[in-house]
Amino acid sequence: MSQRQPHLRFGVHLLMVLPMLWLGQAAMAQQLPITTLPLDHAFDAHPAAASDTLIHVSIWQRSPWSGVASAPRTTSLAITSPTGSSSLSWGARFWSDVAGPTRMAGAHAGLAYATQWTEGLRMSFGLGLGWTQFAIDGNRIEFEQAGDPALGDTYSATGLPDASAGIWLSSDRLNAAFSAGQVLGGNLPVFNGTGAGSQLESHMRGMVTYRFGSGQWGWSPIVQFQHLRPIPAEVSGALRVDRGGEYWGMLGYRSAGAAHLGAGIKINNQLTFSYNRNWATGNLARVLGGGHEVVLAFTVPR
Repeated sequence: MSQRQPHLRFGVHLLMVLPMLWLGQAAMAQQLPITTLPLDHAFDAHPAAASDTLIHVSIWQRSPWSGVASAPRTTSLAITSPTGSSSLSWGARFWSDVAGPTRMAGAHAGLAYATQWTEGLRMSFGLGLGWTQFAIDGNRIEFEQAGDPALGDTYSATGLPDASAGIWLSSDRLNAAFSAGQVLGGNLPVFNGTGAGSQLESHMRGMVTYRFGSGQWGWSPIVQFQHLRPIPAEVSGALRVDRGGEYWGMLGYRSAGAAHLGAGIKINNQLTFSYNRNWATGNLARVLGGGHEVVLAFTVPR
């Protein structure tokens, strides 16, 4: 690596450290993407959310660190649909998550069985199965001494079957979910021939939201949590204010150190657009900057 000024060398090393920190966490676990718009594409995190009487299609994109080169970027396409049965629905999603030299991509499908628990409360049970590929592109990592024997200038990819399960409670005002992802676990080799590996840990994810208010205006607190070993559990809270479900604004904060502010609109009861602007807080704010999260959803009319 050529000589650089001290502040430029610091920036280069920082950009190298961020993905390597991510890989260090991956040595014990694999972090799945986190959303600040859980109501707009719920099936991406909760397989039981497939239960509905209408067909929904959503596109989700998340870029959390807009100020960092090779920052993470998540893209997902999901569809949920009822079957001929009033109790059974299905869903499928295709997604990718890129962070510097590391990549994840997967295809998953799931079934949800719904039952009327009480007169106004519906309970759904969901199960998802799929395949997830993990890859590291050694050509995108720059070292001061080339030819590191632990990596090499190679592209390494491997895949594993995956499964998720969860429950979903819903009513006119309440939505609550609890799900587990990567429940099959398994050992994931990071570099062929090196002996380095990654143990996939199950994710525990939950969400609770309740809409208060009467008439057209309402407000909904949203609480989420996610946990996998050995990463500390993360909790996020948000407040969403809406007018008849036609348009809304929201603000929130994640315990990992990020705040977000956004809005959404529904057009003709079919097309929904949601956007959140995210900001890192604390000491990392100067480095990570802000990010963007967008959901475009479409409900197929009957």
